[in-house]
Amino acid sequence: MSDAPKFLGAGPAAAADDARAALVGVPYDGAVTYRGGASEGPEALRLASDSIETYCPKLDRSLDDFSYVDLGDLDLSAPAAGAGSTPGERLVRGLRAQLDALPALPLIAIGGDHLVAYPFVERALEQHPQLQIIHVDAHMDLREAWEGEPYNHATVLGRLRERMGPDHRLHQWGIRSGERAEYQLAASDPRVELLAPTLAPIAARIRELLARDLPIYVTLDVDGIDPADIPGTGTPEPDGLRFGDVEAALGEIARAPTAGPGLVGADVVELAPRLDPSGRSQVAVARLVRTLLLALVRS
Repeated sequence: MSDAPKFLGAGPAAAADDARAALVGVPYDGAVTYRGGASEGPEALRLASDSIETYCPKLDRSLDDFSYVDLGDLDLSAPAAGAGSTPGERLVRGLRAQLDALPALPLIAIGGDHLVAYPFVERALEQHPQLQIIHVDAHMDLREAWEGEPYNHATVLGRLRERMGPDHRLHQWGIRSGERAEYQLAASDPRVELLAPTLAPIAARIRELLARDLPIYVTLDVDGIDPADIPGTGTPEPDGLRFGDVEAALGEIARAPTAGPGLVGADVVELAPRLDPSGRSQVAVARLVRTLLLALVRS
């Protein structure tokens, strides 16, 4: 792993034995289909986190109340030997091998383009037979392939859908772009739910999942949020979710009772800081990561 600034006062990897949650960066954007820059997301988020507080007034909770660590960045030059038939598959297999060697802590991955989420969600699916994936995004990401590559940021949920069992569910929120075939695929699969792009439906769904003690994984592509709020992303789409609604939805998970699994993991991807000279995108996304950390550790 590379040496890097730490997120918002997080301890170093050496302190993992005493930690209750962890972050890890994946600075990769080799699977983008439009503009690059997401590889700079992890470092930019860590640096921007210095501008926000550990205390979240909306939740009346602070990261100072528990120990968490920043494990640095995964090594993109270490693919799994002989794994996969395409560059994208070799990448995710190499990341998965490193992920499995990390300390066994609730984890947030910070990317990086959306393909880097694959091994994190894949492992959560294997560990939780009833996993509920909350997918925040402008795009469906259910394509079969992109220019012949089945492992791409435009196909990542398509590959993960193939890994889902009968009791897994995919709840998509913020979607406003995709091929007709993707929409038809989602409509034909009873495990996939497309939620209206307002706060009330996702908040109600999260409360219902928590009441049923179902484990939740959040995969958050920041282009799900309107580019007026987060312009620093490689594939922006107008008419998106408002930042405050996304923060409030994640806050619903953070307020979950301590009984039950709650949030079991998350990734935040597609922040491209070079595309926002103002720097406000990475500050906003750092706040979302803070909320997710508070959701991972609820007591």
